[in-house]
Amino acid sequence: MDFHRLRAFVAVAEELNFRKSAEKLGMSQPPLTRLISSLEDELSTPLLERTTRQVKLTSAGLYLLKEGKEILSKLKAAESEVRAIGKIRSGHIAVGFSMTSFLARLPGIIDGFRERNPKLKLELQQGSRRNILAGIRDGSLDIGFVEGIVTGGEMESLLVKDETLGVLLPKKHPLAKRKEIGLSDLRDETIILHPRKEHHEFFDTIHQMFRQNGISPKTYIKAEGESCPLLVSLGKGVILTIAGSQNKVPGQTRFVPLAKLQMPVSAAWLAGNQNPLLKSFQSFVSETAVPGRRKAECLEDLMRA
Repeated sequence: MDFHRLRAFVAVAEELNFRKSAEKLGMSQPPLTRLISSLEDELSTPLLERTTRQVKLTSAGLYLLKEGKEILSKLKAAESEVRAIGKIRSGHIAVGFSMTSFLARLPGIIDGFRERNPKLKLELQQGSRRNILAGIRDGSLDIGFVEGIVTGGEMESLLVKDETLGVLLPKKHPLAKRKEIGLSDLRDETIILHPRKEHHEFFDTIHQMFRQNGISPKTYIKAEGESCPLLVSLGKGVILTIAGSQNKVPGQTRFVPLAKLQMPVSAAWLAGNQNPLLKSFQSFVSETAVPGRRKAECLEDLMRA
């Protein structure tokens, strides 16, 4: 089904008159009749009932009219957006990101977009999930990359990647030899966390996740200037992190996945954002997103905005 035949069908279906439809489309009636007949042949079903007195839609025709109008409307909107984006020669997008999203996928997205659009400027700001979402709402950020699923009437979002969630352990730890572990295996471990004031969403999520599994974990709250991976290598405890962080940790540690757990990473923006570059950036993010297959359990239910 091509654009020309669909456009011709919608015109006839709205007018229910071949002569008027042909005039509307700027063509003669015989070619229009042939277009409709070829479309019916392609779909192997009649779309119109023709008599000497009237033209009526079949049930299949009614359905195609509804869907066809939506398709043509989207094509028209897409054409308009493409023309607008094509005229852009300069501008900037303010992009917020959490460290989790940076480790998951952000560098590749940023580098790829800059390669395609060398004259457009991306302003990058790191922050907590809470601050990034606040920045999107107040307009200081155009788009933000955060852990978890973003919901809310004024927000739109896209799942960028489902990251494997796991535990960073000292290399000589007994659990470091395993291919994967369960939360119950961490019952006697000390979990290293940032202070709650720095990232209360993740802090509360970890505690809730353990509580749901009947575990009251021991915690070590890192001090300012301390490095979580270095604390792990020194045997102070273990940290929950994502697979993408493995190239950022000391060699004396090992990442082991948690069974059936993942960390979704999302891109979020305000629905009413008028920055003309945003749609172009959204499209590129969508093109490069790799959500992967959903597993049985996920942190997304514990980290909704």
